[in-house]
Amino acid sequence: MAFINYIEKHTKTFSVKRHKHNFWEIILVTDGQGVLDFFSGTTLDYKKGEIICIPPEVEHINHSTKGFKNIHLTIEDFTPPITIPTKISENELTGDFHNLLELALKYFHRFAIDHPINFSLSASIAEMLNHLLKQKTSYSPVKVIYDGIESNFTNCYFNLDDLFNKIPLAKEYIRKLFIKEYGVTPLQFLQSKRIEHAKQLLSRKKDINLRVNEIAFSCGFLDQAYFSRIFKKHTGSTPNEFHLTALKNNKVY
Repeated sequence: MAFINYIEKHTKTFSVKRHKHNFWEIILVTDGQGVLDFFSGTTLDYKKGEIICIPPEVEHINHSTKGFKNIHLTIEDFTPPITIPTKISENELTGDFHNLLELALKYFHRFAIDHPINFSLSASIAEMLNHLLKQKTSYSPVKVIYDGIESNFTNCYFNLDDLFNKIPLAKEYIRKLFIKEYGVTPLQFLQSKRIEHAKQLLSRKKDINLRVNEIAFSCGFLDQAYFSRIFKKHTGSTPNEFHLTALKNNKVY
């Protein structure tokens, strides 16, 4: 069960030095604005009323030219539906969340951590956070990449960098998230989608009456020689060899 192990307030502050936490850190901005810089190469700007959720072991600094105030806490055994630093914009529920944090701050310093009141407040805060994040996380950088590849892998002019540029996170960081989720890089996933499609077309080459260069183009490859090289790397056969084997075996992929 999720429980708060630390909660405190920042009065007007201009900077917090580089640090990280063993647990999820949750920050509710109560006044001012500023920027969180993460050492993955990403940044999040924030202002009054917004909530920032920072995963464990993510190094960051917090700074502001005009100053900020917040309530910040760390929470154990919390498993939100996100894996990256995430900002929740102010909405009709964030005011209620603020009220919960004020209560948690009050009773955390009055009773022991394992007091039933503190456990109840921790559970309520975790549940409301999960609700807010589920509303927020219809957007996922990994899903943007995955869906973009699924929709465009047959397009010869599709460029992965165009997808990366739509996401306000460092390319290498997104790449690592994608590998963690799917076990391959975005480029490897794109190539595998194209090669699987090519195998389907080559196994029906006689019926669809397409030449190899036309199949290459239909699978997102402008250059036939490059297509043949990638195809052999993935399958161990050239496109023509694969077609003849499929024809011989009467096999459709």
